Amino acid sequence: MSNMDVASYNRQGKMYFACNQANKATTALSTTATGLILYNPWGSGYKLLVVDARFAFSAVPTAAGAVMLSMGNTPSVASTPAGTADTIWKADGSGVSTTSAARVFTIATTNVVNVYVAPLSVASSTSASADLSKLPEGGLIVVPGNYIMFSHVTTVATGIGSFLWVEVPEK
Repeated sequence: MSNMDVASYNRQGKMYFACNQANKATTALSTTATGLILYNPWGSGYKLLVVDARFAFSAVPTAAGAVMLSMGNTPSVASTPAGTADTIWKADGSGVSTTSAARVFTIATTNVVNVYVAPLSVASSTSASADLSKLPEGGLIVVPGNYIMFSHVTTVATGIGSFLWVEVPEK
């Protein structure tokens, strides 16, 4: 149980979300990433407290596998990864954010390899869960120079991912 007052953060304009607007395939552990990648640039001055992370399959996988949350194995001072940027939205429903410190990608070449953090779900070759959720409630923090993303074990997962996060000063 979290003691975060997410409604208060949202009223203060410190809460954001990103969600794929089209089906995306996940990648395994690698510096080549696809799907949905939430990145916190080095020197941003903020920590990203992940409040919610969800993944919904849009297709049944070809074989059994697992969808995982993964993060970079260490922060990197290197520049923001190259890739295909996606939109960050204000969580209060007021539109696209121009103030978020974060960056979101659907394809990126990251600066460090990711490591698995938490399993979201498993799927067989005959069925897939409609809502794969991990509710970190601020327990997963993306520090400057690091990222979090959806990954897979064994079999590529295709679907829609979303992240909801709060940005707080680093110190």
